[in-house]
Amino acid sequence: MSLLDRFRQKRPPDPELDLLLVHRLRSRGEDLTQPRPVVHFLDFPSEAAAAKAAATIEEAGYDVEVTRPDEAGGPWTLRAEGTRVVDETTVPAFRGWFERIAGEQGGAYDGWEAPAAR
Repeated sequence: MSLLDRFRQKRPPDPELDLLLVHRLRSRGEDLTQPRPVVHFLDFPSEAAAAKAAATIEEAGYDVEVTRPDEAGGPWTLRAEGTRVVDETTVPAFRGWFERIAGEQGGAYDGWEAPAAR
């Protein structure tokens, strides 16, 4: 489990945390001008909602995987992976875009992660 995974699982996603993660990458010497793999997570109340969101996200060039809830219930989870630049300007833009897509289908954006290259 990466450092960014731990942040994503223990704290609610929010813009301040986004910027903290960007600064953390930069402090580790990461070149944030270069595209890197970025994974976004969204939750949906139904398979139909997840599928509709997946179609929109795939059109933007992301690889999408939808996972059904486990036996205990819970949301349908969408994982979207793409290669993008991660910095103080792009992170708020992709958060807004994913939040809008999730909201249109009654879902919720659950954050992102971008592994360090080193």
